[in-house]
Amino acid sequence: MGVIMLFVTSITFFIVRLLPGDPVFLLVGDHPTEEQIEKAKNDFGLNESIYKQYVVFLKKTMFLDLGVSLRTKQPVLAELTKRFSATFELVLFSMFIAIFFGFPMGLVSALKQKKRIDYVFRSFGYLGLSIPVFWLGMILQIIFFGILYWLPLQGRYSGIVFQDSPLIYNSGFILIDSFFSGKWTSFIDALRHISLPGFTMAFGVLGIVFRTTRSATIDTMGAPFFRTFQFYGLKNREIIQKSAYKNTLVPVSTVVGLSFGLMLGGTFLVESIFDWPGVGQFSVLSILTRDFPAIVGVTILYSFIYVFINFFIDMFYVIVDPRIRG
Repeated sequence: MGVIMLFVTSITFFIVRLLPGDPVFLLVGDHPTEEQIEKAKNDFGLNESIYKQYVVFLKKTMFLDLGVSLRTKQPVLAELTKRFSATFELVLFSMFIAIFFGFPMGLVSALKQKKRIDYVFRSFGYLGLSIPVFWLGMILQIIFFGILYWLPLQGRYSGIVFQDSPLIYNSGFILIDSFFSGKWTSFIDALRHISLPGFTMAFGVLGIVFRTTRSATIDTMGAPFFRTFQFYGLKNREIIQKSAYKNTLVPVSTVVGLSFGLMLGGTFLVESIFDWPGVGQFSVLSILTRDFPAIVGVTILYSFIYVFINFFIDMFYVIVDPRIRG
């Protein structure tokens, strides 16, 4: 995990500095003097060689000092901390939707092979894999906001609702805080705001979860133990409900871990479309302005989350399938 983090961070550090353009002008404005340019380079260490900047960067990163954003003039760690809860809540909500619908759909489709419902679910899964996220998000905005007026266009919550009903808990996860605070008006408002971006991100991953579950279930139905249960008179649905579904958890959990990273990347587009105040939106603005301390900070955060989730999935294998312990 440590080697992967170092490798990804180093690549990002050097690539950002090799891009065309000078980030100094983001600090000093459009018409700076030579003295202002020189002072900005000295303050942020930009006049040093890339090698020295890299060594200093590694030393600071070890102590969670990610530098100062050139765009906002605030510490990168503080900016990421402030926006992390919004992104993580959106990703978890989307992943929950993808698993909640995709896993049962895969089981049903495997049980009803070559039936009408199987073709419907398979078509739905392929549709999710083929539709671009940014296009789907805008179409949902047009339908549910522009035509039906059911859901809000953008943002994370309505400011008036939370001013009238302050939350008791303030962890940053609005859905959880409003639920445990008993503020149902705030909870419903936050749920309505997260619905469109959440379903937009979940749609593509749902297709991946569905296809993996269906394939794993079909393979399981061909296993010797499954046929043994059939000889005892049990129906396929009963076998899957009591035992066989467990054999699908290992491949499905692998796909879920990989899809988590896919969703993190998807937040770049989704948060920009829905004006979601998370890390993805902050990343897009940082890239457009060549704010390399922020870009590297976001890369470190995303890399750590992705590696940690996959590490957790590896540990989950042992719980699901005790045979792996041997």
